[in-house]
Amino acid sequence: MSAKFYGRIIQSKQDDYNTPLEGWKDILQYIPKDTELWLPFYNDGSAKDVLGDLGYKNVYHEKRNFYDYDHDGLVIDNPPYYDKVKIIKKLYERGKPFSLLLPMETIERQYFSKYTKDFQLIIPVKRYNYVESGTKTSPFKSCWFCWRMQKYLKTNDNLIFLKKKKSEHSIEKKKK
Repeated sequence: MSAKFYGRIIQSKQDDYNTPLEGWKDILQYIPKDTELWLPFYNDGSAKDVLGDLGYKNVYHEKRNFYDYDHDGLVIDNPPYYDKVKIIKKLYERGKPFSLLLPMETIERQYFSKYTKDFQLIIPVKRYNYVESGTKTSPFKSCWFCWRMQKYLKTNDNLIFLKKKKSEHSIEKKKK
C-alpha cells in the first residue's frame, strides 16, 4: 500500500533537502535559459523561485504527484533518494532526458547498470552542503546523473569533472 501524496515525498529526514544554489549553478551552466524545465519534486516549492532568480522563466514546478502525470520539460531536479530506483526507471521508460542530483554511490548500484547507455555523470568540485533549519548536512558526495543530455552538455564524455572557478582559486590562495 502506498502512502498518500501531499506534494512532498518525505520518507526520512535525509530526503527533505533543497538543492543548494551551487548545485543549480553547476547544472544550469549547460542549459539555455529559454529551455522548458520540469522540476517534478516539490519539496518546499522554492526551486522555481531560485531558478527564476537565475534567469530561467519557463519552469514547471507544481505540487503534484510525479507518478500521476508527465510534462514536456527537461527534467532537472533533486528527487527523494528513498525512491530513486523507481524514479529513474519511470523517467527511462518515458524516454525523458534528465539530470538528477543523487548520491555518488548510486553509480555502483546493480539496478543502475541497465541505464548506462547515453549516461553521463557531472562531478562537482566539492561536496554540496544541503541546509535545512540552519543545519548543514551531507554525509555523502552528490553528483548530477544525466541521461540523454549530450545535446546540452555538448560532449559524449561519460564523466564530466567540473573545474574550480577563478574566484575559488583566489580564495584558496588567500587562505594559505
